[in-house]
Amino acid sequence: MIDQYTSLNWNDLLALLRGIRMTMTVTLLSIFIGTVIGIILGIICTSKNKIISSLPLIYIEPLRNSPLITQLFLVYFGLPMVSRIILDPFTAGVLTLSLNTGAFFAVLVNTSIRAVPKAQWEAAYALGHGKPSVFCRIIFWQAIRILIPQAITLYINQLQCSAFVSIIGLADLAKVGAGITQRTLMPFAIWGIVFVFYYVISFPLSKLAQYLEKRVDYSY
Repeated sequence: MIDQYTSLNWNDLLALLRGIRMTMTVTLLSIFIGTVIGIILGIICTSKNKIISSLPLIYIEPLRNSPLITQLFLVYFGLPMVSRIILDPFTAGVLTLSLNTGAFFAVLVNTSIRAVPKAQWEAAYALGHGKPSVFCRIIFWQAIRILIPQAITLYINQLQCSAFVSIIGLADLAKVGAGITQRTLMPFAIWGIVFVFYYVISFPLSKLAQYLEKRVDYSY
């Protein structure tokens, strides 16, 4: 039993560190791109014009109501079959996670803006502010307070969902962990390391989200 557990060597630990780096790279890129997409679409959804506000739903609803793994397979395996676009695992993973994050973030932006009482808009208009000025100076900062805790929770979820990219061959932490497990036959030790990594990153962020959510004052 002791010999079995000494089969984990220094190269394996280095491989796990590279897997962690890949996981964080994919996650951070996807979060950044998805946040930009979400902000743009979320603001469009707040338009008073029903046609304009409904257009982003064509993109948002299918991604919010389908499994991430099916979206990943469509991008990586399906796209080359219907076009000449062939993506490597890294690009396919980042693209899929970015689009998925954007869909969910758009909803958060939309609901956060709409959560600001209409009285805030009306009071600002009464003081002579135009709509862009009202949004940038007053509504934006109140909506941000509501948005941030929810955004952190979404980011945590996307970090955990990033493990799906291992299915298409990207050498993230989950993929590296699976490979080392097959060689060493040490599933408890290897997946324990993977578990600890996700926990160490996710748990403090979840506590931060809870703290910020309690600090939000919804009664303006």
